[in-house]
This record gives sequence, C-alpha cells and structure tokens, in this order.
Amino acid sequence: MNNRILFISRAYGQRAGGMERLSYGLLASFPDALKIVHETKPHQSLRKTRISSLLFALTVLPKAITASRHADIVHIGDPVLSFVGWCIQKIRHIPVVVTVHGLDITYTNPVYQLYLRLFFRSFDTYITISDYVQTLLTTHRVSGTITVIPPGVPDELFEPTKTRNELGKLLYRNIGSKVVFATTGRLVARKGHAWFIKEVLTHLPRTALYAIAGNGPEQDRIAALVRSLKLEDRVVLLGRISHEENKILLNTVDAFIQPNIKILGDTEGFGIAPVEAALCARPVFASNVDGIPTAIAHMNNGVLLPSKEATAWVRTLQTFMDHPLSHKPSGMSARAYTLEKFSWSTIAQEYIDVFQGLKK
Repeated sequence: MNNRILFISRAYGQRAGGMERLSYGLLASFPDALKIVHETKPHQSLRKTRISSLLFALTVLPKAITASRHADIVHIGDPVLSFVGWCIQKIRHIPVVVTVHGLDITYTNPVYQLYLRLFFRSFDTYITISDYVQTLLTTHRVSGTITVIPPGVPDELFEPTKTRNELGKLLYRNIGSKVVFATTGRLVARKGHAWFIKEVLTHLPRTALYAIAGNGPEQDRIAALVRSLKLEDRVVLLGRISHEENKILLNTVDAFIQPNIKILGDTEGFGIAPVEAALCARPVFASNVDGIPTAIAHMNNGVLLPSKEATAWVRTLQTFMDHPLSHKPSGMSARAYTLEKFSWSTIAQEYIDVFQGLKK
C-alpha cells in the first residue's frame, strides 16, 4: 500500500497477553511501517508491566510527534494512548486510527473516563476486536467510523505428533481412562474456572479430568476450592506453562473449554485461547458471552453454551464424553474454518482496507 503508517503501541510481544500479541502480529504484517513500541517482557509481573507501559504512554509523545512527520496515517494500539493520538491529529492533521480491546474503555475509574471523554472521541477510525466491544464503544459517542476486525491468531501450536503419553507426563497423572478437558490463560474471575469446577465438573463422571494452565489473581481461590471439594484427583493446576508444554496440552486433550461468566467491570474482549485450541483441531466448548462469539462461531469452530447455565454445560459435556466421535464440528473442519477466518494474512488485509479508505 502507498500510505506510510506509523504504529505506536505500549503493549507489544510475541509471548505475552492478547493486546501484546495483536500488536506483534499486526506489526509483523507491515514490516516496512514505522513503529514505536514498548515491548512487554513475558515473565514480568503484572504490576511491573502496567507501570512500565504507563511510563511509556506518559513519555512517548515527543518521539511520536517527531516520527509522525514521516507518516500519512497513525495507528495507536489502544485508548490509553489517546492523548498521543489526539496531539498528532491536532499538530500534523493526519488520520489517526485506534484499536479498542474492551477493558480499555470499560475501566470505571472516573479520572480515566474523563480522560477518554477529552481525548478519545474524535479519531478517524475505531477498530474493535469483536462485535461485543463495538457495542461497548457506541456508548462513548465517538465521531469516527467503527469497524470490527478480530485479532489474527498465528498457526504456531498445531503439532499432531504430540502424544497422550506426553500429556500424562505433563499432568503427572495416569490418563488412560480419563477424558481430559483443559483451559489456558490468565486466572481471573471472568474466565469462570471456579464456577465450572463447582457447578459442572462435580456433576460429570469421575473420568472427567480438568487441567488449568496459567496463573493470576484467582489462583489461590481456585486451589482452595479444589481442596474444599476434595477434587485434587480431578483438577490439575499447572500454573504458567512453556510454549512447548502448551503444544502438548492443546494437541492432546479431549476438549478445550472456556466457561466465562459475566463480571461487572470486567470483560472478555475476544478470546484468543479457544481460537488456538480450534487451530489445534480440539473440540471447543465456550460461553456465549462478551466477545467470545466473535472468536467461536457456533458449530463452525466450536460449540457455544449459555453462560452460567450448569444444566446445559453438564448435558453437553456428558454427551461428548459418551460419544466423542460424533461431536460436531469435527476437529479438522473447525481448524480449516479458523485458519481461514483468523490467519494474519486475512486480518492484515482488513487493516489495509481500513487504511486505504482514509485520506490525508
């Protein structure tokens, strides 16, 4: 494309959270673009990550103003950088595009909401990562156009040569007769781990084993719940796992689950983890809540179930355990659908279409 793009992101990294990975994949799709990024260290604490990214947002303006002299369009990675985008817009008079993830506009702090009212509403284009985030954005009365473009998800985990023997070693269990369900990602309340353990797992046959990979603020609560229900033999808390261990998990478990629940003030903007599982040809069962329906299309790359409706979850998973080979959609058809919909080549072209639609 002819337009020169300047990308500014305070959250960038290949092995970090969803916002970081989106920025990483997006910039990799535009190798010739200008960029100013703050790279997130994958094993850094959340507190340090937030502090360092905030310092970047507070100090990047002079560098951004200078770099924007050589750009036709500026893309800022999230609304926290709104002041930077606003200044560039006022000084350089070039289009500014912002990607909106969800939590970056629902954070209820009154000072932050005032900040958004002052600097966030006048950009040329707003790209939301899901239909749900688009509905959240409409309450902010922005003046620019709104386009939904989901994150791209790289096909880097699919490795069908991984074996159940490797899974057993990872879980430190004999899983010969087990049906293994797994969830990956940050352990926060909206992910629904505790709800699933208490309301669903306890009503499934004892052959059901639940593996949870990741860490976060809910980790101690989940561990305490497992102990109180005496489910140590049915729930495996893996903590943070490596990229290679994630490959083993996502290529060998019987099914992936994403049992999100609605939490006031917290939201799931999209849902990369179930998409990664679908790319690994795993059956996916996910809550039909927040931005997950943009990631998982019912009966195309997974099954959507009502959030917090235990009866529906128990019935569906029981049926799957009884007749796993009859599950629809099949693993490889779900993988093909997901590859087509969320490949970075597809997503990058959608961004190109947006950029080309903007005039200097």
